[in-house]
Amino acid sequence: MELFWPEMDPDAARNNLNVAIYGLRQALRAGRPTFSHVLYQDDCYLINPELRVWVDSEAFEMHRAAGQTLEEQSKFPEAMGEYRAAEALYQGEYMEDDRYEDWMIPRRRRLEARYLDLLNRLVRYSYDREHHAACIALCHKMLSIDPCLEEAHRRLMRCYRRQGQPYLALRQYHFCVERLKEELDMSPAPSTVALYERIRDM
Repeated sequence: MELFWPEMDPDAARNNLNVAIYGLRQALRAGRPTFSHVLYQDDCYLINPELRVWVDSEAFEMHRAAGQTLEEQSKFPEAMGEYRAAEALYQGEYMEDDRYEDWMIPRRRRLEARYLDLLNRLVRYSYDREHHAACIALCHKMLSIDPCLEEAHRRLMRCYRRQGQPYLALRQYHFCVERLKEELDMSPAPSTVALYERIRDM
């Protein structure tokens, strides 16, 4: 109660807890009306341990960890399969409806960082195998989370150049310059500028 309603007096917080537990029981009862989903034991509420619960964030972590293990074993196609399974589960910020709840911010940031890392691994794998369309789509997903990731901008520029579309690569560079200026008041790294100049002078 202190975690969720720290500014309320104990009676009001207890009432909120009872309402929340009732709502949870009602929501879970729809699938199995005779099963006790939420138990009260030893002055604590708990999810019935006999209930099998699937949580997308836990499944995401499981696939991501499996991908890392396979990658360490140099089983790259299998690792990428696990990363793709994890990527498909990530549907946006963790608990985005409760954006300003302090207790979930560290987990939200950790999941986002891990998502960006696995996207980057998928990007490198796709690029090395000249799967440009997949690489481009993945880079755009990275930039939708952090529009200032210069490595993703550079990878897009290289993909467009390889596809014979240097004008798109140059446009991507200008987009990168704008984002960095607006978000961070910074200029692109020398490597980004050098790539732009190489493509421009082709």
